[in-house]
Amino acid sequence: MIRAPKEDPMRKFAVVLSLALLLAACASMNTSTTPATDAEAAIRAAEPGFIRAFNAGDADAVARYYSDDAVFLAPNAPIAKGMSGVRDAFRAFLTSMHPTLSFTPDRIVQSGDMAYEYGHYTTQSSAGNDMGNYMTVWRRMPNGDWKIVADSVNSSMPMPGMAH
Repeated sequence: MIRAPKEDPMRKFAVVLSLALLLAACASMNTSTTPATDAEAAIRAAEPGFIRAFNAGDADAVARYYSDDAVFLAPNAPIAKGMSGVRDAFRAFLTSMHPTLSFTPDRIVQSGDMAYEYGHYTTQSSAGNDMGNYMTVWRRMPNGDWKIVADSVNSSMPMPGMAH
C-alpha cells in the first residue's frame, strides 16, 4: 500500500518564503517609466542652449552643461579638468577668438545612466574657420539631468605648414 507523503510544515514554509523573496526581488527591479533611450531626447533638447551660450561667448553657461568631474580635450590644449577648468578653457577660447559654432550629432547611444554622442562641427572665428569631429560622453545625474562628463574635439583641418 502506497501512502501519501506526510506534509512537512517546514518544507511548505520554505517554498512560500522562496516565492515571497522571488516576488520581492522582481518588484524591486527598476520599474521606471522613463524610457531606456531618454538620453537622446535630453541631449538633443540641450544642444540648442549649448550652441546659444557658446555663440554668445558665455563660458559660465557653457560650463553648466558639464559635470563637476568633467574633462574636456580640445586640440592643441592641455586637458581641462572639472567644471571650473572647462569654464576657464572655454572662457579663454571664446574671449580671444569670438567663434560661432554649429554641430550635427551623427549618433547618440545610451547604456543605462551613460550615453555617448559623436558627430561633426564647424566653427567660424576671428582666427579662421575650423571643422572636425567630436565625441561627448554624458551621464545622468542623480536629479535626472544629463551632464557632459568627457568631451573631445578633433579638428579635421591640417596643422599650419602641413598639406592635407
